[in-house]
Amino acid sequence: MIYRELTRKTPYEPKPRSGRPRVTDIRSDRRIQRMASSQKMSFREITGASRLQISKNTVHRRIIESDYIIHAKMARRLPLSKLHISKILQWTRNHMSYDDKWMAVLFTDEKKWNLDGPDGNIKYWHDLQKEPRSFFSRQSGGGSVMVWAAFSFNGQVGLAFLDGRQNSPKYIETLENHLMPFAENIGGRNW
Repeated sequence: MIYRELTRKTPYEPKPRSGRPRVTDIRSDRRIQRMASSQKMSFREITGASRLQISKNTVHRRIIESDYIIHAKMARRLPLSKLHISKILQWTRNHMSYDDKWMAVLFTDEKKWNLDGPDGNIKYWHDLQKEPRSFFSRQSGGGSVMVWAAFSFNGQVGLAFLDGRQNSPKYIETLENHLMPFAENIGGRNW
């Protein structure tokens, strides 16, 4: 075998690739990767927009071949504008020296858990050359359980399970039944 290679009259060339030839060219590959990078499109939508006779699997392979696109989990973020952020920062600076006054402050909030699966399990094709995308958590749909709680420097209220949609009368009822007894126990009316 070594003798044959050394005495070969024509240079060695690899055999042509076996199997079906590529359906897409380099230009089409780049267009598919650009669509995945810049838009929130599914494989099916990219397949339709590419105007090529290709399958979703081909689109998936072309995206994976890219060196700068990865499949990543989308980060959750609050829908805060720059104005919101600056106001929060200003409020924080104004209250940094609140000292003992914090003893009389109560924090309350409610949280909804979706019964049809967790929020925050959204994946997308992330272009490593761009900022990561984020999403807003959904506000309704799929069934859920809502709870309310409060805490202060002096303790916390047990979870209150809320029924139905929280309109003004229901929220006032929640505060009367859960917040008021807790608040009066920790500081009378001075909170």
